[in-house]
Amino acid sequence: MTEERVPPLPLEERDERQAALVARAGAEYGVFTTLVRNPDVFGDFLPFGGRLLRLSSLDPRERELLIMRTAFRCRARYEWAHHEHIGRRAGLTDDDLAALSSAEVDVRDPRRALLLRAADELVADRMLSDPTWADLAAAYPVPQLIEICLLVGEYAMLAGALNSLGVQIEEGFTAPSW
Repeated sequence: MTEERVPPLPLEERDERQAALVARAGAEYGVFTTLVRNPDVFGDFLPFGGRLLRLSSLDPRERELLIMRTAFRCRARYEWAHHEHIGRRAGLTDDDLAALSSAEVDVRDPRRALLLRAADELVADRMLSDPTWADLAAAYPVPQLIEICLLVGEYAMLAGALNSLGVQIEEGFTAPSW
């Protein structure tokens, strides 16, 4: 999707609640200024999205591996562009980015391979296979297993919305080449 279907809501057209929600989101990014056109849904979405991003119990690098693999599988160019910056700050390397944007799972890093496999299954099947569940359960406690499932699901949901609404990547962010 290269066409904007729902434009961001300009600052001068926002009511007090919409302005407060975008301020709470922390940036004038298209994801926020577009979704705020439905302030009830956006107001409910913000705490959950913020919880998964800023208060995750997962290691930041592992969280970003899951998010970016979900973005790749959902062809969510906007998510990828923004999370490439966040992911690099969390420790993602050029090798990680190459592995994330490959159709095949690179097994040289077993932990990364496990997380990519989990994201792939959750996006494609909306369920983890028994072998992937067993491998994850050997590596993560139950609260983190729940978080992995919800994190991938939330970013897949957001990808569908952003792709469908045609939210455009802002200047300063690079669209992926895939």
